[in-house]
Amino acid sequence: MSPSRPAILSRRRFHRAGGGLLAATALLGSTGMLSASRAAAGVPDSPRFRFEGAGGNPFWRRSLHANWVLQSFAYDNDRQQIYFVQYDSTNTDPARVGDLWVTRTDVTGNQLGAMRLRGFGHGVQIGVEPYRGEAYLWTEWRTGLDGYGTRIGRFRFANGATLAADDPSIQDRTPAVGGPMIEPQPAIDPWTNRLLVRFKVAADTPRIVVFDLDDARAGRLGSAHRLAERALPSRGAWGADHPFQGFAGCGRYVYLLEGAVGGDAHLTAVDLNDEGQSTVVDRFVTDAGQSLAGREPQGMAVWIVSGAPRLAFGFHSNSRGLRQATVFYKSEFV
Repeated sequence: MSPSRPAILSRRRFHRAGGGLLAATALLGSTGMLSASRAAAGVPDSPRFRFEGAGGNPFWRRSLHANWVLQSFAYDNDRQQIYFVQYDSTNTDPARVGDLWVTRTDVTGNQLGAMRLRGFGHGVQIGVEPYRGEAYLWTEWRTGLDGYGTRIGRFRFANGATLAADDPSIQDRTPAVGGPMIEPQPAIDPWTNRLLVRFKVAADTPRIVVFDLDDARAGRLGSAHRLAERALPSRGAWGADHPFQGFAGCGRYVYLLEGAVGGDAHLTAVDLNDEGQSTVVDRFVTDAGQSLAGREPQGMAVWIVSGAPRLAFGFHSNSRGLRQATVFYKSEFV
């Protein structure tokens, strides 16, 4: 924290603008996708993470269940555990496209279990929902022709299990907000109990939509239940060289992670209340993990410690074929 802020940020202070979310229908009507020029509703004010500064490094170069590429991760903040999604970049078997491993660890990277997913997608993003004593995972689901998921599935983590994409236990939780939803990717904001879904309506036209997690769990994911929706920044040719690698939501802000193997890692902040493809902080270059062999940014999530949120972001590394995961975080606010 900055010297003027206490170490613990209460939820009450975090929502100091208060009053809850405005009803989306008051601004939208009941159907139809918003134009890219405005947000769907007003999100209460909250602090924004500060990208500058040292931050923290809870673990360094830890091996996961499979020697596959780290793609994304998220926290079970009730149990202080992490779920990592891994993808086999060396796979050449068409029948195995979309297969993933999920590795569960403690917050220092010690392995606690694993689960295999068949035919789910590329593993770009994951949400973890502690619910009634279990951990439920939200991931992309049902691999398309490009290898990415075409839907969003919710299912219970089961250590040692293999889950096929056609398993009837998987709940379809894909939003329907009046337009195309290409490559939907879920994240959970554990601070405000919201589901965020990043998706595209066309090539290089990303958007984000936000729902209350209780509504999302129950399948209420239509236009009338969305809390906010807005465009995310397109990246053009720059984006092709600096691929999207994950996002996280915390309060009023969405954070993006971008970068390629061996290149710069970029952090971006987006205000859910702003318009168009605007950003608050654009292309902040972080030097976290610079010494990692084959360093590639992979994954973002919100980690709650002692009642305060942290913005965690990860890196995959490859040292002579040994693939490992490293996590950093930011905990100070602007």
